Amino acid sequence: MMWIGCLFGVVAAWLLAETLGSDLGLAALGGLTGMLLAQLHRRVRTLEQQLQQPQPAPAAGAVPAMAKPPRPSETPPAPHPAPSVPRALAAPAAAAEARVKDGVKDGAAQVPPASSPAPAAQAPAARTLPAASDERSVAVTTSLGQTALAWLRGGNTIVRVGVLNLFFGVAFLLRYAAEHALLPIELRLAAVALGGLGLSVIGWRLRERRRGYGQSLQGAGIGVLYLTIFAAFRLYGVVPAGLAFALLLALSATGAVMAVVQRALPLAVLGFAGGFLAPVVASTGQGSHVALFSYYLVLNLAIAWIASRQAWKLLNLVGFVFTFSIASLWGWRSWRPEHFATTEPFLIAHFALYLYICVQYSRQLLREDAPRGLPVVDGGLLFGLPLVAFGLQAGLVSHWPYGLAVSAAVLSGVYLVLGRWLWQRSGGRLLLLIEGLFALGVVFLLLVTPLALGGSWTSAAWAVQGAGIVWLGLRQRRWWATGLGLLLQLVAAAWFWDFSVRPYEAPVFANAFWLSTLMLGGSALVSAWLLHRHAPAPASDETALPVWNRTPPAGLWQAVHWGLLALGLLQCLTGLWSEVQEAYWAWPNPDTQLVLLWLATAVGLELAHRRLAWPALRLPARLLWAGASLVAMGGVAGWIFNAWYPWEHVIHQGGWLATAGVLAVGVWLLRRLHDAHGLGRATFAERLWLAWFAMLQGAILLHALASMQIGPHLAWTAVAPIVGPTVLAWVLWNRTGPAALWLRGLHAPWLLLLVLWSAWVNLTHAADMAPLPNLPLLNPVDLGHALGLLYAWRLWRGAGPLPPWWQRPVVGVTAAVVFAWINTMLVRSLHHWSDTPMWLDGALYSDIVQMALTILWTLMALTAMLWATRKAGPAVARPLWLAGAGLLAVVVLKLFFVDLASLDTLRRIVTFLGVGLLMLVIGYVSPLPPAASVREVRQ
Repeated sequence: MMWIGCLFGVVAAWLLAETLGSDLGLAALGGLTGMLLAQLHRRVRTLEQQLQQPQPAPAAGAVPAMAKPPRPSETPPAPHPAPSVPRALAAPAAAAEARVKDGVKDGAAQVPPASSPAPAAQAPAARTLPAASDERSVAVTTSLGQTALAWLRGGNTIVRVGVLNLFFGVAFLLRYAAEHALLPIELRLAAVALGGLGLSVIGWRLRERRRGYGQSLQGAGIGVLYLTIFAAFRLYGVVPAGLAFALLLALSATGAVMAVVQRALPLAVLGFAGGFLAPVVASTGQGSHVALFSYYLVLNLAIAWIASRQAWKLLNLVGFVFTFSIASLWGWRSWRPEHFATTEPFLIAHFALYLYICVQYSRQLLREDAPRGLPVVDGGLLFGLPLVAFGLQAGLVSHWPYGLAVSAAVLSGVYLVLGRWLWQRSGGRLLLLIEGLFALGVVFLLLVTPLALGGSWTSAAWAVQGAGIVWLGLRQRRWWATGLGLLLQLVAAAWFWDFSVRPYEAPVFANAFWLSTLMLGGSALVSAWLLHRHAPAPASDETALPVWNRTPPAGLWQAVHWGLLALGLLQCLTGLWSEVQEAYWAWPNPDTQLVLLWLATAVGLELAHRRLAWPALRLPARLLWAGASLVAMGGVAGWIFNAWYPWEHVIHQGGWLATAGVLAVGVWLLRRLHDAHGLGRATFAERLWLAWFAMLQGAILLHALASMQIGPHLAWTAVAPIVGPTVLAWVLWNRTGPAALWLRGLHAPWLLLLVLWSAWVNLTHAADMAPLPNLPLLNPVDLGHALGLLYAWRLWRGAGPLPPWWQRPVVGVTAAVVFAWINTMLVRSLHHWSDTPMWLDGALYSDIVQMALTILWTLMALTAMLWATRKAGPAVARPLWLAGAGLLAVVVLKLFFVDLASLDTLRRIVTFLGVGLLMLVIGYVSPLPPAASVREVRQ
């Protein structure tokens, strides 16, 4: 049957083309119409066959979907109350009945009611028709997606598509008639108008029997009449302006009344879409924009009247999109500054109309008979209207210096006054709408200052609008709207930082760039806080919901939340830092300024997290503190490499302020982080870094201070870097105890640094104490070694026995450090008393140093061997004695291979006699101890 319909459409199109002229487009339109007619015929034939088949008796208690309800007089009395029909069963039945009435010709066979109910066990399952969506329900008319699905699935879809084709065909016919004068123009227009009127009348008569079909015909007729009146006025000039305006006003009122009376959203959409398309289709590129906008004003007045009675979101969207899209297109192509007086009133009027429509939409959904649980605010219209209108206003007042700032101030007043008035009239019933109006009022109020100072308002306005959309989407649980608001903020941030540059001459903290960064960052922070407050709990079953409105995964939600928080802080800090740099502060230096900025932000975030119930703020606060500590460390670390740099410079530039700030804020933050888990718990790494920062900064600053105020090569300068940190490490050990983490992370590494310090100071420093004399063991360098040994002894006593694989290396390193320190003490003493050179200046080439070292090593061997035989325990006595003997063997080798060749006669005699006598003493008082047993070694 489809190919017959296609052939019929092509033949009809060919006949029309032969009569009116060759037009391939018209032929294609005819072919499409034939295909649609064939599909319609097949659908009707299928429904007739289904209804003519005998239906089995319904089960007990079932409600027949196609049977007419009995009259009250015919209903037999029942001994018991009849069971109520569940809504889930009644809704499909009513929908199926409406669909059959719309798709089957009058007089179709009805399903006969069963004479007696069959048992439930023997009744076969009845075949039911698919339920169509109820286009008149508020749940459908307030959702664009549900409205579109109902329009496609419900009623007679093929008729509606045919209506659109018919409308375009009439438009082409009018244009063709204008180009080919076959008949007088008045007659042609009258014929088309009569055709449109006839469609409307036929559709009105069919409104009861064939609701969907009749409404489609009514919409087509109204659209044709719109097109005809506008063509008669605009294209041909056969109707004067006053009469055309009156006819359009009457037609709009008639169409609005018909749509409201029948509660027919498709009729309203078809009729008004035709009305809005009439000037576009019939346009010749010439004409008055005043006539166009006056015509659209009439249509929008009718839409506003309908909005005061019905909550039809699709109709509001159709009017809004057509009005502002065509107005934007006209402005882009034809607007000039001299048109301001004739365009500004229309922009104000249409803005006021759609603001009224937005309010009426919410009021309709809050009536007593309206269903509950639906979004009561049209977020797209509420936030899209100021965005589009403000953009058009920016083009209209672009030639005025402060036109946009004044416009923002006026818009702010409108939204704030309207929100206040609605609050006084309705109280909390319109709370969500009132909050949105107040938010927009505050947004435009914030825009006044940057707009007055510069023209970079677009990104800031988008960011704030995006935050408003996020807020509304979260309140209404519209996740697609929330995502749209987030995307708008990302686009705004990318646009701003890619194209915006701070003006060089702009005043500090009073320019559009600074305020725009605050608005961008503030919008991102507000959105992140809203995501934290409105984190969704996944529903049990969301398979019936559209994909774009299902609850996002928890991981994605958290990632977006953290990303927005980071983006907001980054933008705010970047804008603030740019203003601080432009201020040209004489004190402190830039590094200290950055440290203080980050520390102040960290303190603010830590204080704000309790008030806002937002624990996530604690993480950026701690990261900012860590970054500030690294910057402060880098600013002062240069002192260890350039000790001659004037100490007064760091005082004047405020380096000490950065160090003190990091320490104070770090201690304050860690004392507040006392929770057992989560972001409220201070980690060991943070405590460890604070301790290392204090110790390293103290070492560097004390060394620089001693170098500048005392002298770079004196004893006090050499010992200054280790005194403060070692004392602090000792105090921390007393507070933390022998904790393995602190031992491995702080105390053992610091002890290793003390070993390196000992090697460095013994090689490079003579420990001069001028004007005081140099005294061994009382010298600051020797006292520093004693402090290090006491610290090592404290760790050894407190940490317990070392693992077996660490015992010998630790003992060996300790012995080497002590041996080097004692030898250096001797060399320093000889340097100050006998003017001998230090190690790096040729101490080993001095006869006095060589003689003294030989005798010193012999005394050390004697001491070790005596201690091994008199005081040491069985486990260490023999190893210690052997170590002394080994040192004594080294002394003997040194005597014959070094001293014998290099020393003069007198020093050679003294050396050999002294070593010989000492060896005799060693051999008498310190024989070899016996080997310890395995048990003694273990003990």
